[in-house]
Amino acid sequence: MPPAITISRPEGPVKAHIAVPPSKSVANRALVLADLAGRLSGVAWDGGADDTRILRQLLRDKPFRLHCGEGGTTFRFLLAWACVQEGAGHLVTGHARLLQRPHEALVEALRTLGADITVQADGLLVRGRRMRGGTVRLHSPASSQYISALLLIAARFAEGMELHWTGTRLSRPYVDMTMRLCRRYGAAISEDGDVIRVAPGPLQAVPTAVPGDWSAAAFWYQIAALSPGSEILLEGLEADGLQGDEAVASLLAGNVQGARAGNGLLLRHSPTAEGAFAADLTGTPDLFQPLAFTMAGLGRPAAFTGLDNLPLKETDRLKAVADALAALGCSTQYGAGSFHLSGPVANRTPPPFDPCGDHRMAMSLAPLALVCGEVALFHPEVVNKSYPGFWRDLAGAGFRLAYR
Repeated sequence: MPPAITISRPEGPVKAHIAVPPSKSVANRALVLADLAGRLSGVAWDGGADDTRILRQLLRDKPFRLHCGEGGTTFRFLLAWACVQEGAGHLVTGHARLLQRPHEALVEALRTLGADITVQADGLLVRGRRMRGGTVRLHSPASSQYISALLLIAARFAEGMELHWTGTRLSRPYVDMTMRLCRRYGAAISEDGDVIRVAPGPLQAVPTAVPGDWSAAAFWYQIAALSPGSEILLEGLEADGLQGDEAVASLLAGNVQGARAGNGLLLRHSPTAEGAFAADLTGTPDLFQPLAFTMAGLGRPAAFTGLDNLPLKETDRLKAVADALAALGCSTQYGAGSFHLSGPVANRTPPPFDPCGDHRMAMSLAPLALVCGEVALFHPEVVNKSYPGFWRDLAGAGFRLAYR
């Protein structure tokens, strides 16, 4: 049997003080920019997320074989980084599921800009060179990470870059984050409609402190929404608009009240919102899982749109959530980037859930112990991808954990 964990609800309302982990999204972008600027150590990051730990180690050691594990961001950013390592060769690779995820549009865009990339059975062989840059077009790309990967290296191109980003703009806030960080490192970026321009020029090494992770905070919003009387202080969060998943605060405003407290945010349960819930998550699809399970736990029917790329993540997140909700006795319909759920949690004794290698599935299922009394999950170690201290923090908040 695989390793498993059983999570039992606290004896009373959740009262907790949580130091949220540093943002994986901010750290990954800053590390690539810092290395290109010649000072990788300038990024102050003390988290343990596998994706960022692997990225930092590979940027520090610069081995020929860049094994990215399961990290899509790590893979795509390192692919772009390797293309501008003049005179050096690298094999960018990872676990089987990662290599099966779509990267073709990014590869073709990099080749258009002058990259030398050869597709192999075990990954992508890159021969670094001085890339000329120029004009490139991406129409409705499957991931905003393609756009971010190009932006991170564009200042190194001889001619800079003119990027035409047309069609559906999935996860737009993550591109905005990339542009803000590129400017912080000295890149000259302008935007006019569908066109983003980056001028050629050197990047500047600047010290960067990585803020708390709003993606991780979403699971604590979920817990506050499902725990009447809860008070949860999230330390280290900055409401500055840098991270798109800050939207969770407004999306769950009817069930969770948030107020600034010191250098963080104090969450309190609020029972004011009732009835059907609807959200367009085109810009923030990573919020889908915690929001879907929150609405199921509250017994609120919900409709989500903007989920076009979720079948391409660590697992098919639409199917995975639908299967989990079916085990809980809820009804679902999904397809074409939308998802509908109805019915309260009818089965309070579901079988153990398999997160299917997806860290967000595990962390969004765990709070349902507040509804069911307890839930069990296989492979609790999957949270190490982004939030290694999640189970420790959950125990500190009063949940009882039993490992097998």
